Amino acid sequence: MEIPTDRVEKAQRLLAEQNYDLLVLFPSSNMLYLSGFYDEPMERMLFFVLPREGGPVFLVPELYEGQVKEETPFPEVRVWKDSEDPRKLLQRTLAELAPGAAKVLVDDGMWALFLLMLREALPGADFALSSRILNTMRMRKTPGEIRFLEEAGAVADEAFEEVIRLNIEGMTELALASAIEEAMRDRGADKIAFETLVASGPNGALPHHRAGKRRIEYGDAVILDYGCKIRGYCSDITRTIVCKRATKEIQAVHDIVNSAQEKAVQAAGPGVAARTVDRSAREEITKEGYGQRFIHRTGHGIGLEAHEQPYITESNALELQEGMAFSVEPGIYLPGKFGVRIEDIVVVAQTGAERLNRCSHALQVVG
Repeated sequence: MEIPTDRVEKAQRLLAEQNYDLLVLFPSSNMLYLSGFYDEPMERMLFFVLPREGGPVFLVPELYEGQVKEETPFPEVRVWKDSEDPRKLLQRTLAELAPGAAKVLVDDGMWALFLLMLREALPGADFALSSRILNTMRMRKTPGEIRFLEEAGAVADEAFEEVIRLNIEGMTELALASAIEEAMRDRGADKIAFETLVASGPNGALPHHRAGKRRIEYGDAVILDYGCKIRGYCSDITRTIVCKRATKEIQAVHDIVNSAQEKAVQAAGPGVAARTVDRSAREEITKEGYGQRFIHRTGHGIGLEAHEQPYITESNALELQEGMAFSVEPGIYLPGKFGVRIEDIVVVAQTGAERLNRCSHALQVVG
């Protein structure tokens, strides 16, 4: 992943503005964003340490030395061996970069194990979350980042067009989830962005039901919520389909959700509060008598993570800015019966919001 050279410099400016001495990241999307390196978190200490001034320093296990040097543009890589106590290297490095008491920002998702190591190495330090500076940086996407989001969205769209040609009656939710994931991989996805959700019949009333062993039946509404990654950037799309026959109730609820989704997208734009987008969807659903059955936020930001800032909620007064990318995904959930959700990713443009998902919203009757 190519890292724009100004990201570290901007992070250091924000550290200085907010009077912090160090930023310490462990394997996460934040580390990927600033350094170009990512791996799954593990029990071995692996830190990216950015001081307010000077170059960043990697502290890595020996088995990661070659990989880090190959994937990141920053030359300072300090290595510890499995036969050594990594805390000694950590203490030496932090004493050099932040002598005396320090104010330190740490990765929001850092394991307690590593936070305790940092507290031991800097007993007089004040700690806060890295989101204080990185949310500001990551919320507004560059044109290059938006291109990756578009590519990932196109793969999700194409997978949907393939899936609706399947005969889904009798398939398990797990089998349909696997078919979706295979369709994305066949179209160039690097990996899935999150566990694919397939919720059929009454399972659709559970907004985050994971695909299970239930077999799809004639007349079931089926929520499909899935996405992939392209060059680290995520897609996230939801469509609701029906197996062979749509009842009048399913069609009517789908029409309401579709209208709410459209109104929310039309409401988005630069200078608009995030909560205004949420209200636009919620008011439409409430007007039709289903307000109590829309039980989650209208959307979430997206980028290197499937869920990140900004969150499109009733309580969020944040004014949207050009380049912010987020989902718009209202839903209605009827316990014991079915659910309907429609989701697109949008990017705030100069005069409104542009959809990154372009496949049909129409209720697809699938064989």
